[in-house]
Amino acid sequence: MELAASLFLILSIYFFGSLALTQEIIKPYKTVVAQGGHGRNLVTNYSKILLVSFSISVVSTTLAYFLFF
Repeated sequence: MELAASLFLILSIYFFGSLALTQEIIKPYKTVVAQGGHGRNLVTNYSKILLVSFSISVVSTTLAYFLFF
């Protein structure tokens, strides 16, 4: 039970950290300008950001488990 809890904790920490880094690198915002000249930012590429972040977190969690357990 402790092993599963630590796996979930490490995976979630790595996921949120890699999610923040991936969003900073990919720059998922697209500016849309309306007729009035006002710009609005829309977030795009949700699936790409989540897939890359989850892949990085799974790889780093697996590496951490092989190194420390």
